Amino acid sequence: MNAIIFDFNRTIYDPDSKALCSGALECMQNLSGKYSLYLVAKGGIERKELIESLGIKQYFKIVSVQPEKNVEQFIACKEDLPPDTTWCVVGDRVKKEIRYGNECGMKTVWYRSGKFAEEEPSEEIEQPDVTIDDLSDLEKIIL
Repeated sequence: MNAIIFDFNRTIYDPDSKALCSGALECMQNLSGKYSLYLVAKGGIERKELIESLGIKQYFKIVSVQPEKNVEQFIACKEDLPPDTTWCVVGDRVKKEIRYGNECGMKTVWYRSGKFAEEEPSEEIEQPDVTIDDLSDLEKIIL
């Protein structure tokens, strides 16, 4: 793995507790020295300000915040590095991040936790390569 795209809401940040998800900071710290990390998020200026205030922007090569999450965000990240880069997407939604990552030919990791933990794939394109229940498991998979 050369590059990892993280979803923000409910993967890195828990909007219910208004804090980083358990293990997220350690995961970013451990992986940022070994991989190019990217962050995709849905939102506007408030979301950008939140990411800034959390002090995590430094771990990401690109932070992409759009009004609606879309496959173009993932394609734009992919264009940032050479074509032979191996990509991985980590997200909590099979209908969004996992689907978009699969559409882009990336390895996909479903962080099955929280609000969308029971959101099962309904199409083949939504099937993750790997499912984890704890962000610390990500490091075991890719290191």
